[in-house]
Amino acid sequence: MFWDEELTPEEEDEIIEWTAREFYKYGMETAAIFFLESYKPMSRIGTSMGTVFFSPLMPLFGDNAAIRSQKVLKLFQEDKNVEKLIVRLEEIASKGLNPGSNDGKNKDPDIDAKKKKGWRKYIPFL
Repeated sequence: MFWDEELTPEEEDEIIEWTAREFYKYGMETAAIFFLESYKPMSRIGTSMGTVFFSPLMPLFGDNAAIRSQKVLKLFQEDKNVEKLIVRLEEIASKGLNPGSNDGKNKDPDIDAKKKKGWRKYIPFL
């Protein structure tokens, strides 16, 4: 579908940053690093399987989802891009996001307790 178009370095960085922020937003950066380290040697096979199974379903979610999923699959087909995402996730996990960014995490623990997102809202003690 969109595989004949090359991604620009700006698009690559944008997708990697967006993916890292989504993992950070839900507090899954450690689990993502663990998964990506084990996934990295098989990234070509995983991307091919994703293309076969998920690409026909993506137009059901709209044209934007179909285009974005193709770009993400193409980007993470390369081991170097998986490594870039791992490095970015490690930076975010250790330092957090930039102070001016809209990262979805609050610094006040009382506010964090009231506004849990993702899977954490179902676990009362986290």
